Amino acid sequence: MSDDTDGTCNIKVVKWVLDTRNLWCIPGNFKAREEVQVLRKVASRALNLLSGKEQESVLRYYHVRDAKMSLASFLLKHLVITKYMSIPWTKSLISIDRYGKPYFISDESQPLHLDFNVSHQAGVVILIAAITNRTEVKVGADIVCVDERRQENYTQIDVSGFFNWLSIFEEVFADIELSSIRGGSLSLEDVGIYLQGAQLTSMGKDILDRCERRNQTISLPILTNGVPSEIQLESNIVIDVKLRQFYASWCLRESYIKMTGEALSAPWLRDLEILQVKAPKPTKKTLVLRTGEKINNFAINLKSKESTRSCITNVTMDLTSLGLDYLLAGAIYTAEYECVPKIDTGEWKILDALKDVIEVAEASLNEANG
Repeated sequence: MSDDTDGTCNIKVVKWVLDTRNLWCIPGNFKAREEVQVLRKVASRALNLLSGKEQESVLRYYHVRDAKMSLASFLLKHLVITKYMSIPWTKSLISIDRYGKPYFISDESQPLHLDFNVSHQAGVVILIAAITNRTEVKVGADIVCVDERRQENYTQIDVSGFFNWLSIFEEVFADIELSSIRGGSLSLEDVGIYLQGAQLTSMGKDILDRCERRNQTISLPILTNGVPSEIQLESNIVIDVKLRQFYASWCLRESYIKMTGEALSAPWLRDLEILQVKAPKPTKKTLVLRTGEKINNFAINLKSKESTRSCITNVTMDLTSLGLDYLLAGAIYTAEYECVPKIDTGEWKILDALKDVIEVAEASLNEANG
């Protein structure tokens, strides 16, 4: 748990990643629904760790990729309960609140409080958890894959432009967030230009801010050691940067909303402002996913009806890149705002499904069976 001399902010944060894309592979050629039924055999060792009702929930999916993520989600939830609450796997019962957020009810003799949240997209499942013995804590997590809908996004942007595409989400984001995503306050480094002594002119910044079309070549006025010149840049690069910025803001907002336990219909949704958002840089392409840059210096405000803003100080958030295309967000709330600076939010740990999950679960079951 975190280092806290007075014991009031004793919070342990857990962050796990499980990549299911190459797990429980289906041999041969099957139709989509048939693949899910084959999964029953291929993933039998993992499925046997779940209750009958949970197995049914996994196998009801039409696409096997969704079934695998559901299976991984159940495994991670049971694992965090078993590992940190000293509960046998068979008693790690998962409940669902009215907003659909999973939780674990501990008995009165349990000295620890656990809150956890899961998210999944494009084959990757994540879990964030907080374990504490004193402080009320809530957590939320979200994962986005900027590549999953890339072609669909391109098609819409090519028709009406980036700004019109962004307007689809006006009911989700605060006005100030939309303005930031539109412009982005991009630098030369943000669009992949690294020239020693070079900087954008005010006109160059404006050109980047107003860029909303793909498949164009734009001329950027710059100053290199005080000498004016122009450089050519493909607009596709700018649009990709703005899309990544959009998904960074989306990921953070989702993790905050899931932390509160409310859905996207929350009445305060457009009053929430998460500012100073910068998308973390992607990692290099590798066969195995690796975490990259982590950013956590966000300003979180809640705007009132009188347009005044109150700063939210009892929530800490971070955003981490995973591979080329994934972004992971975690949000942690504590009732005591003075605890926030003391929370060690930690790093996302990429788990090995067999060693870190299945074998741990089986060991718990064997111990319970004597």
